[in-house]
Amino acid sequence: MSKSFFTAIAIVTAILTCTNATAQQADNFPYPTVPDTLRTAETRALYVMEHYWDRFNFADTTLMHRPETTEQGFANFIDLLPRVAPSTATLGIKALADHLYNIKTGKKDDSKTPELIRDYFATLTEKYLGDSESPLHNDLLYAQFLDIMAANKFASMAERTRNEYMARNLKKNLPGTTAADFVYIDRKNQQHRLYNLKAKYTLLYFYDPDCDHCRETASQIAAMPETSSSTISVLAIYPYSDSEMWKTKKSHLPSTWTEGYSPDGQITTDDIYYIKSVPSVYLLDEQKRVVLKNPSTTLLQNTLRKLTATAVK
Repeated sequence: MSKSFFTAIAIVTAILTCTNATAQQADNFPYPTVPDTLRTAETRALYVMEHYWDRFNFADTTLMHRPETTEQGFANFIDLLPRVAPSTATLGIKALADHLYNIKTGKKDDSKTPELIRDYFATLTEKYLGDSESPLHNDLLYAQFLDIMAANKFASMAERTRNEYMARNLKKNLPGTTAADFVYIDRKNQQHRLYNLKAKYTLLYFYDPDCDHCRETASQIAAMPETSSSTISVLAIYPYSDSEMWKTKKSHLPSTWTEGYSPDGQITTDDIYYIKSVPSVYLLDEQKRVVLKNPSTTLLQNTLRKLTATAVK
């Protein structure tokens, strides 16, 4: 993964500014050759997006086992999308969808090839756009990707339903939007609402007391000096329906954090928040607008450092 992240910019630059010889040598992905007649950055970017996948053999399943070629090319494609006009990015994703849903194998015994390739690219999309630890993590772009895949006329009903459901949930509580309000009950069995929590910034931490990764992440967050600042309030919420289990668990979270559970698991059962896995972290401002959604621990700390420094001034 790391190679694709650090080489994407260089390869994209090579595609858009000159010939694709540098990119070809980098990982053997068959990048498009941009015609010399296209001189502006906009027309070259449009051509690259429309023809990025033209020379890739989607019927060759062995390419799924060559990450230096296929995964590298895909990562560079994903990295390019936010760098071009939104309409150009949309054309690029539509072109990829058309290839994925129109694979011609030419063989009688490989009817599963299209499905295998689509599943492989779905896994890559989740890895690069859906993983909060990925430098390319982008829920809005991920949702756009899924919307376009679902809209392809060759997509099956099952694929449409799955992609539409995922896209709809990914669009919830995005950065820049106001976080959805919810009810929670604290350790003293008192009921509260998120919106009634008065704080300059709220770190909303969804967790499960039986989750080892949750405990590790909580320790990392607690170790951040910024979370001890008076400007940051940490609200740790168990979002699932088994509240009796939560009540029996001894708290291992810092005493300065506010803990609670969602009655009847409404946060997840009513799809108020889409929590694909725990821990799930949101940083909210004073008006409960989402500043960060499932950031990496590094991004979270860097952001908290800047916000607390500004608050002090």
